[in-house]
Amino acid sequence: MKQENKDYAIQLINEEILFGFYTKKEMLQSIGDAFYGDDDYDEKWLKKEIKKRYKKHKEASLTWQKLTDFDRLVKAFDQLSKQKIVALHRAGYTRQDAEGDCLYIIKKLKKKGIDAKGYCYYHTQDLGRAISESKTLLIGYDSFNGEDQLALEIANTIAEILKENGFTVNWNGKLETRIEIQHINWQKTVDKVDYGYKRIKKLM
Repeated sequence: MKQENKDYAIQLINEEILFGFYTKKEMLQSIGDAFYGDDDYDEKWLKKEIKKRYKKHKEASLTWQKLTDFDRLVKAFDQLSKQKIVALHRAGYTRQDAEGDCLYIIKKLKKKGIDAKGYCYYHTQDLGRAISESKTLLIGYDSFNGEDQLALEIANTIAEILKENGFTVNWNGKLETRIEIQHINWQKTVDKVDYGYKRIKKLM
């Protein structure tokens, strides 16, 4: 592979490893897709790099405090789900993806006789900020039907529960503004836990 392609691949590997959601196989598939059609694509090299960096991250995780910020975020999101707010981790890549995924889950829950008040989420681009120097994670939200007053109630509930779980929260109280978790120390490894529909359904 060309050096510039290798550099880009390593950047993608490092990001995915820090995000902590994809297995080695999923990383190989996802990152490999970025080089689809390239004549010099080297899957063997990519697989080796993923394995090496994955192992290093796993070893580093042994020194982390047992209750990480991600652990606390899971606890907060589980509490929100129990309050009929669909709380979705890594919901797609963009805001549009995330909102679509949340509304899809709300529809599935409705068919099971479960009425959700609304939703909250963070997406892949948000994770990029969380692992950057800014160390911020933006949480999007809305009501199930787009009703403003209900959305405000949901946002206030989200902010309060995040604070209860020890997060520093910044939000100006306006619907057009997402809730910001400040100074987040993103530490996660692949745990093969399903944080999607099945978990939310069980909690609700």
